[in-house]
Parts: sequence; C-alpha cells; structure tokens
Amino acid sequence: MEQVPDPRGRKGRRHPLVAMLATVCCAVLSGFPGYEGIAQWIHSQEAPLWHALGFTRRPPTWSCFRDLLMALEPAALNDALVRWMREGLGLRISDDEARELVIDGKVLRGTKSRHQRALQSLALLDAKTGGILSEHPVDPGTNEAKTALEVLKAMVLQGTVIIGDAGYCDREICAEIVDSGGDYLVLVKDNQPTLHKETQQAFVVPRSFSPLPEALGL
Repeated sequence: MEQVPDPRGRKGRRHPLVAMLATVCCAVLSGFPGYEGIAQWIHSQEAPLWHALGFTRRPPTWSCFRDLLMALEPAALNDALVRWMREGLGLRISDDEARELVIDGKVLRGTKSRHQRALQSLALLDAKTGGILSEHPVDPGTNEAKTALEVLKAMVLQGTVIIGDAGYCDREICAEIVDSGGDYLVLVKDNQPTLHKETQQAFVVPRSFSPLPEALGL
C-alpha cells in the first residue's frame, strides 16, 4: 500500500494512507462494504489493532474514507492489490497446466441516477485462486462484450482458458481467443432461452433423409 500515491494535501493527512487503505481491505474482506461499513468495522476493533494497521490516533469517520477513496487513483490501487495478491499467495502454475481465467461484469450498486446509467465494471479473475487479476470500467456508451474484447486483445492468451457467461457468447470474442492460442468455455443457461435452444440444436445430430436406414431397420 505504500506504493500508492497519496492524493491528499499536507493539511489533510491526519491519518497515514497505509493505515486507511489496509483498513478498507480488511473491512471489505470481513463483509463490511461501503464507507459506513468500513468505519463501523474499524471502530469495532480494539486499539492494539488500530496501532498494528498504522493508526497513531483514533481512526477517522466514514466521510474521511469516502473523501480518500474518491480522490485516489483507481489504477494505482488496483496495481498495488494485484502485486500484493501475487506475492502473498506465492502460487505458481506449471507449464503443462492450463490457466483458467473467469471474465465477469458487474453493475456497481448505488451508482444509478435519474439521468445516468449505473456504472459497470469488468473483472478478470484467476479461477484457481479466486483473486481478481484486473478490473476495467465499462464505457456507458458500449457494453461488457466490447470492453471484454479490448481487454482480451491486450492479453497473452496462449494456453489460457477463458470462462464467461452467455453475455460473452460473441463471435468476435471467441475468434479473438482462439486466434490468440487460447480456448473458451461459455456457460449458457435457461435465463437466455433463445440462445440456450440454439446452442442445444447446434449439437444435435440430424436424422438422415435417406430411406435406406429405415428400410434396413437401422
């Protein structure tokens, strides 16, 4: 967390940046999302844990966490979290083991307004560890599939299996993965009835129109 640039001015640095970011991570991992949830989590802890996280005084209120996170550079925090997960987990994938990545888009809760669509985010997760490898904003003028295509174009997909839901059952996406040396697994369920039916029909072996098999009792 020390590698994340502090966006606050000198007068606004009453609490160490590392302590506040570590608190955000611990609170979210403990099931306390949101600014008020983060503040609730840290104020329910004992003073020794405050000191262990890096606080030198009583932790701030929820509005202080909100102001920090709104000013923080998302890419810098994302990079720091990715490095932390890789170094902390210490997992290595052998050359003969396929790397499975899950691609998934989510609507960010509480971001919808009367004149604006809710914000969307596209996450790339490592199926083996469950860790988020990267996260990308979805342009309001496009959709998840278009964003996913741009993300995949910037990746090395050789020997990688990309897993996604029916939203990624797209000709361009599948072609990009295969042409780059990877494979894909798209999960189509009953909530997409038309696509689900067409997928089932694509794997049905058609009966022969020749009368010969029937005549022979085949």
